[in-house]
Amino acid sequence: MVKGLALTLALSVGGANAAETVDLARWAAGLPTHWAVHGVKTEPTYEEAVDLSRNGDFFAVTGGAPGWAARSSESVLVSSGGALLRRPCGAAEDCALARPPSGFLAAAALISAQRRGALAGVGIAQPFGARYVLCIDALMLGFDRPILDPCFDRWTGAAIAHRHRLNGHFDGPTLEANSLRFE
Repeated sequence: MVKGLALTLALSVGGANAAETVDLARWAAGLPTHWAVHGVKTEPTYEEAVDLSRNGDFFAVTGGAPGWAARSSESVLVSSGGALLRRPCGAAEDCALARPPSGFLAAAALISAQRRGALAGVGIAQPFGARYVLCIDALMLGFDRPILDPCFDRWTGAAIAHRHRLNGHFDGPTLEANSLRFE
């Protein structure tokens, strides 16, 4: 009786997506291939503007320290077979990534795992501000000894948050939920 009541309360408070179970491989395969997310990450002494994007197989993050500092960008390309390649990359350089990209570029690791057939199981959508996220075991995405599991926006697949494995709190590379803008 109590379990049924708790589920009913979760659905009525959190909406229909609060307890939604999602097949991860099918979900990742159906994600949109173009999106942009803008948000703010709060550091102890400043706020950092962060821009995330996916343009087909190309994933990018641009962020920066305080407003007066230069912003930096990092980008990754995911091949049709799931290989992860650093972009841009010089002609004489080895462009293959030794490890999957973490933090806000974990969306590329998600798509890589899906394309390689390494993404399996189900996730449960959970609230993150006005949106819902699916937090995925970082080991499944190829991370060694993770402390944080990346959490992906339910509708775009953007890595907008991370959940600490020990206490379940959002931590690390996590955007402020109320700062998010999606395009």
